[in-house]
Amino acid sequence: MSGFNRHPWLKWEQVEKFLGQKLPFAEKGQTFLDNMTWAEGYVQDMLKKAMPGFDANISTSGSIGTEIFETHEHVIIKVKIAKDEDPRALQVFVKSSQIKLTGFVNGKPRIIKLTTLVLPRTANVRYKQRLLEIKVRKRALKENYHEAYIRY
Repeated sequence: MSGFNRHPWLKWEQVEKFLGQKLPFAEKGQTFLDNMTWAEGYVQDMLKKAMPGFDANISTSGSIGTEIFETHEHVIIKVKIAKDEDPRALQVFVKSSQIKLTGFVNGKPRIIKLTTLVLPRTANVRYKQRLLEIKVRKRALKENYHEAYIRY
């Protein structure tokens, strides 16, 4: 079966009405189930509409601002460090799903949840002009923290 007849239990008109837009079809005879690349953009748009002040890639935690973005092979985390913090006291621990920063003046560790799984042992950390940049390769299954040493 091809196109609409492949899934007779789906009523495309009802799905389009629920979504509030026409479903994208890439090529003749290809349904939206064959090419789901449009779904990520749709979900991001719906999240922005539901939570207008929320940006999935930028978050702040206490006295630090955090920016997370991805390339094809890496996740890059940029952390702004306050003036009163001692960068040489900081420690970075990388887990496959999050990063823990310790050594802050107030003694509280900061946890940064990652948008995708990473390989903890591939972490590369640099500190320059009050900006801590952590670069880690994507995908891993290990759940243990691994300390990433800071280069000065």
